[in-house]
Amino acid sequence: MLVVGLDIGYSNLKLAAGCCGEPPLERVMPAVAAPEAHVAERLAGVPSRTTDGLADGVRLSLHGQPWIAGINPARVSGWQRALHEDYAASESYEALVLAALQLVGEARIDRLVTGLPVAQASDPAAREQLRRRLQGRQRLADGSVEVAEVRVIAQPVGAFVDLLMQADAALIERIGAGTVLVIDVGFFSVDWSVLVNGDLRRTRSGTSLEAMSVLIDTAAARLCAGRGGKAPVAAIEQALAAQHSRIVLHGDWVALEPVLQLAAREVAQRALEALRQDLRHEQTNPDLLLLTGGGAALFAPVVQRVFPRVPLHQAADPVGANARGYFHYGCR
Repeated sequence: MLVVGLDIGYSNLKLAAGCCGEPPLERVMPAVAAPEAHVAERLAGVPSRTTDGLADGVRLSLHGQPWIAGINPARVSGWQRALHEDYAASESYEALVLAALQLVGEARIDRLVTGLPVAQASDPAAREQLRRRLQGRQRLADGSVEVAEVRVIAQPVGAFVDLLMQADAALIERIGAGTVLVIDVGFFSVDWSVLVNGDLRRTRSGTSLEAMSVLIDTAAARLCAGRGGKAPVAAIEQALAAQHSRIVLHGDWVALEPVLQLAAREVAQRALEALRQDLRHEQTNPDLLLLTGGGAALFAPVVQRVFPRVPLHQAADPVGANARGYFHYGCR
């Protein structure tokens, strides 16, 4: 059975695809898609800073118009990214889905598993709307693919399943007997879920919008405070995605780590305050914290200060954790 785990965030698209019982093929690319006319042309001979062969993105046709998906945000101009709660209904999201299906390269997908932020995943109508949108025959640039079945779950569940697939016997025993708090630090939202004895507490899951997009905006404003000019939001986002430690600002190299740490203290504290308010009626204390998502490393120090006595586990590859978890969930 061919299963696809698809995690389309606001910053990255993560894909884990393959046959059950075998390690999935994993891909990560920027979750940016736009009509071709709004994408800067790459000049011949200019080296790319990526090595995955996707520097120029994935070309596709959306409603009869040429689009490019999976490109760095700095290459797009005159086009507004979809950074809102109705993201899954946007043209950009649709283009990213088609790009992912083209990367899978199969004529039939037996099961596709994806996720929604906790606040939306708790709404049956929202889950059904996305399921209907993804299931069935999808037209690609050179042919089509049949998606036989679609499952839509809460995003943090993917990271939890990924943890189970990697955990040793002692950790699995602790998870099965205790309470796990999963915190997924994404670009648009920070989502959390509580699992008690392996069961998801639907009423103890929530979302905060104090996420990586706010952190990046805060860091960019700090950089410009003493230098002037436009805030380098796209440059910071691109550097984080590529794991670069500095950007060029006004012709000089500027280190990102100090300003990101300052911004993280401010933004993460607000997100975690909302989380603590949400958990105040929970009858058990967390026995294990699972921190995942692209912003996990920046949020980790604040999370540890808020929960100083609870063991903190970070996914080995937090960016791809949800997609891998979706894949394994689909093979169950």
